[in-house]
Amino acid sequence: MATIHSPNNILSKYLKDITDIIRPRIEMDRPKEIEFYVGANINGTPHIGTYIVQCTGFILAKKIQEKFGIPTKITFGINDNVSYDSKEDKFGNIYHRTYFHALGDIGVQKIIKDNYALFLKALKNHTKVPYTIQTYSKLQKSTAFRKNFMKTLQHSKEIGWCVAPSSGIIQVRIPCPKCLYSERDASQTKLIELTKNYAKFECECLEHGSYTAMIKSNGNDNIYLDLSTLYRNVVKELSMINTQNKLHVVIKGGDWLYSTQPIDWALGTLGYSAVHSPMRFFTPQIVTETGAKLSKSFISENNISMKKIPEWLTDMNKFKHRYPDEYLEKIIRLVELFLYKPQHVFRSYSYDEIIRLLK
Repeated sequence: MATIHSPNNILSKYLKDITDIIRPRIEMDRPKEIEFYVGANINGTPHIGTYIVQCTGFILAKKIQEKFGIPTKITFGINDNVSYDSKEDKFGNIYHRTYFHALGDIGVQKIIKDNYALFLKALKNHTKVPYTIQTYSKLQKSTAFRKNFMKTLQHSKEIGWCVAPSSGIIQVRIPCPKCLYSERDASQTKLIELTKNYAKFECECLEHGSYTAMIKSNGNDNIYLDLSTLYRNVVKELSMINTQNKLHVVIKGGDWLYSTQPIDWALGTLGYSAVHSPMRFFTPQIVTETGAKLSKSFISENNISMKKIPEWLTDMNKFKHRYPDEYLEKIIRLVELFLYKPQHVFRSYSYDEIIRLLK
C-alpha cells in the first residue's frame, strides 16, 4: 500500500476510524436508514476531484453499513441549472441560460450518460450500495421543494444575508417565458406578493422587458424556479430535516467548507440547530502547484493555473482511456487510502501527489 504522510489535526485526534465522524448522529438519531447525497455540476467534463467525491459517497456508505448494520443508499444530484451561456446589458447586468434550457432534458441525460452513468453503475456493483439520479430541474418542480421554498420566503430578509452576504437580496431566478434567459444575480427581481399558497415575482428580461411569475406551493405552475447555489442548498437541506427514521449525509468537496456556514445561519433562522440539519462530509481538495483547486470552469477556459496538469487528471474520460481495465480500481484504491486514517481526509493533495498515489 502506498504511504501517505498527513499531519494530525484537532478532530482526527478524537477519531479511531473515519466512520466515527458520523457515529454521534447515529447514536443520537437512531436512524433506520442513512441516505448519502452527492452532487455534481454538469458545466464540463468531470475531473479527478469530481470522481473522488462520488466514489467517497459509495465507499463511506458501504463502511457505515458494514460497521453499524444500517441500510444505506446514494442520491446523485445533477445541477442542470448551471450557466450554459450568458449575455450582458449596458448596465452590467448578466442574463444567463441554464444547461436545462439550452439542451433540454434529452441533452442533460446525454451528459449524464457520457460522463457519469458507467462510473456510478460500476461503484454500485462494487459496493452493493443502491443509488438514484436526481436532476435539479425535476427536484424544483416537487411539492416538497416548493413548500420549503415558500417557508424560506417568510424569513427572506434574514435569509437574504445568508445566501447573498454582499447584498442581502434573495436570488430567485425565473427564466423569461419567451427567451428562457434570467438575470443571474436576480438583483432586479422583486417579491411583490406572498401568501400561503403562492409567491408572485416581478422580473426583468434583457430582450423582453418586465414580466411577472407566480410560484405555487404545489408546483402546478409550469414555472422554472432557479435558485442561486447557496439558496438552492438551503432549500435542499431543509428538505432533509425531519425525515422520519432517516439520517442524511451530504458529501461535498473541501472547497465547500466555508460555504456551509451561511447555510447553517439560514437554517438557524428557520429554527433548526446543527443536530437537526443533515450531516456533511468533506472530501480532500486536489490542488495545483499554486494551491488552486481543480476547477471545471478553469479547465474549460484553459486557465494558466491548469496548464501543467496532465489531461488524464482533468478529464476522466481520458483517464478511462489511459487505464481501460483498471480505472475503477485505481479510483477506489485512492479513496480507500484517504479513508484509511481520518487525518488523510482532512487535508488537500497536490496533483503530483495524486499521480504518485495512483502509481
